[in-house]
Amino acid sequence: MTFEFITYARPEPQGSMRGFVRNGRSILTSNNKKMKPYRQEVTNTAQNALLMETAELPLFGKHEPVSIRFKFYFQRPPSIPKKRVELVVKPDIDKIARATCDALTGILYADDAQIVEMTASKHYGTPERVEVSISAVEAR
Repeated sequence: MTFEFITYARPEPQGSMRGFVRNGRSILTSNNKKMKPYRQEVTNTAQNALLMETAELPLFGKHEPVSIRFKFYFQRPPSIPKKRVELVVKPDIDKIARATCDALTGILYADDAQIVEMTASKHYGTPERVEVSISAVEAR
């Protein structure tokens, strides 16, 4: 079984986490303020797409290995040379994949440790979006 959906939002990187203690409590913050709305949009889109097919959350059981594919699309700035066809600038692909994986925890899988195969690519394209495809990994 393969499950696919598209979230129409600008992919945002996870960013670095910073921790501090306030009134005896540990607090973690991210240096990317746009990450939280992006993760919420991915979560909501995945939940809505999943509810159209089945009501069970998460889609894959706790110990079921999964393979996931991400295609991230970013608007091409008019200032870059026309000969540059690949997106070779920030954000780093591993950081946007990490933010997206975290957003899908509890929706598509119980824990992102279940991901045993991952493919991620970033491209120029409009509208800005992330295309997600996930499937169970068959026993080898």
